[in-house]
Amino acid sequence: MIPAIRRWLIARAELNTAIALFTLLLLGALWVVVVMEQRDKRDAVVESAVNQNTNLAVAYEEHIVRTLKGLDGALLFMRQEYRRLGPKLNINRYIYEGVIDGSLFSILSVVDERGNVVLSSKPMEAVNYADQEFFRIHQLGRNQDTFYIDKPVPGRTSNTWQVPMSRRIIKPDGAFGGVILLSVDPSHLARFYQKVDIGEHGVVMLIGTDGIIRARRVGNELNFGADISGTSLMREQAEKLSGEILGQGGFDGVRRYVSYRTLPGYPLVVAVGSGQEEVLADFKRNRNRDYMLAALVSVVIMVFAGMLMAALARQKRTVVALQTSEARFRAAFEQAAIGISHTSLDRRYLQVNQKYCDMLGYSLEELMSMSANGITYLDDREDSSNHRHQLLAGIAGSVSAEKRYVRKDGKLIWVNRTVSLVRDHAGNPLYFLHLVEDIMERKRLETELRELAATDMLTGLPNRRAFITRLEEEHARLKRFDAQQAAVLMLDLDYFKKINDTWGHPAGDAVLRRVGEVINAQIREVDLCSRLGGEEFAVLLTGAAPVAAREFAERLRRGIADITVMHEGNNIKVTASIGVAALRATDDDADAALMRADRALYGAKEAGRDRVEIIAAGD
Repeated sequence: MIPAIRRWLIARAELNTAIALFTLLLLGALWVVVVMEQRDKRDAVVESAVNQNTNLAVAYEEHIVRTLKGLDGALLFMRQEYRRLGPKLNINRYIYEGVIDGSLFSILSVVDERGNVVLSSKPMEAVNYADQEFFRIHQLGRNQDTFYIDKPVPGRTSNTWQVPMSRRIIKPDGAFGGVILLSVDPSHLARFYQKVDIGEHGVVMLIGTDGIIRARRVGNELNFGADISGTSLMREQAEKLSGEILGQGGFDGVRRYVSYRTLPGYPLVVAVGSGQEEVLADFKRNRNRDYMLAALVSVVIMVFAGMLMAALARQKRTVVALQTSEARFRAAFEQAAIGISHTSLDRRYLQVNQKYCDMLGYSLEELMSMSANGITYLDDREDSSNHRHQLLAGIAGSVSAEKRYVRKDGKLIWVNRTVSLVRDHAGNPLYFLHLVEDIMERKRLETELRELAATDMLTGLPNRRAFITRLEEEHARLKRFDAQQAAVLMLDLDYFKKINDTWGHPAGDAVLRRVGEVINAQIREVDLCSRLGGEEFAVLLTGAAPVAAREFAERLRRGIADITVMHEGNNIKVTASIGVAALRATDDDADAALMRADRALYGAKEAGRDRVEIIAAGD
């Protein structure tokens, strides 16, 4: 009897060791999968935030470049007029008539070669700028005839901070003749993203390559003038003109994911950043939930292993122990926060939990009578088959993917599905385990963000980027089908600055919204209306010949002239000048038609406004 007992004790010890090792491996595999999945989710969240910041940085770059070109255009124009008229130059007349946009700057001045202000858009006492950096730069000729952007300085007459922007005046003999100077409010350079929610610790910055901040907005707080030349952002910018970094928060201690871009042709850098803690907040909450679920499953596994080993010594209680373990597993299975299903190798449902039924709208009995492939959206079935082959071939231990399911009521739902193949002790496949999470809300938010990036915030119309994209698609279509036609309209409101000056910017905004409604109401579903910026709109008429496009433009012009905008008891009238041009298949790119329409628009302006001009076919 003693040898038999010894053999039984040895066999029991070996089996207990095997069970313990298997449990450790299973727990290790579970936590490896969980940790790897959390790492992938974190990378995806960070990548999404970085991509969003990059897109915002591109848009901010485009806005700043347009603004700087407008400011430089004003400087060049004033310099030309000063050469022609000299002291007789009336700066305010050009601002009033809208030749230059006075909303872009605070003061426009002409400074002679001694640094004295000789002409200005605002009354001021005698001021001398000979000691200012921008004057010395132009005086010494170090920047020759270039557009110079200085760091923020306190204004000598306004007592407010300004960013000086200037051009050198060159006398006929080539000597230094003074400076044309624009003073720009730093808040104007950060105003573009006042309606974009970048979070409490999000940051939007315009920085000189010298490291001096021209404008920075953190949340709703605007500041400027700080020197960040020693930060990781500026060190990275010195190596690469654009990119992304995890900033260490050199100016306020907040770590951020920052995307930056160096403006081509300007010594400036735009940067958009999101606070790391804000970006990862939802991820961390979900991670804690997933860890709790994994911990629960781990507890169940360890309890099951302990009960199994205890059953070797208490064979009479084997059935009870197994029933208890099954009950605990069933409770965890049914109460899980995500859908769980087991499917056979031939795609029949073996087991599903209530969450899975609720997601799809089927009862348990209905699902058990269906093929698991039947709920998968037709276009996603090929991917599902590929995942099955990978699991069966042992290429992957589990496969995660976003997929579409078809509910009982016919609606599509997006889910994140993780599939693994459960095998027996010999490695033979038993069934597939599906963990399914409903991600419809996340998909909805992603769609809203895409729509926001393509929409003008004031009028609700597509923005310039959306219009250019559609215009390029239409141009490509014309190249494929020569018989097709299309036309582009450029529309600009006449004397719009007077509306802002007389009734204020809220009134101007109301006029822009009303004009956008009028245009949008007159176009067809196949056409597109967009606000390009300021008081400028564009319309793409698909399938329209030049004659029909001009007739439509005339109706549109009359429709705008007929409207009256009520604002705080005031009746505001507005007219529009419209330029029309055909989109041609022979154009090198879609921008050519936009430039022709813009040329026609300026022709309408020069011909008296409130009229339509069309670029002829040969122009």
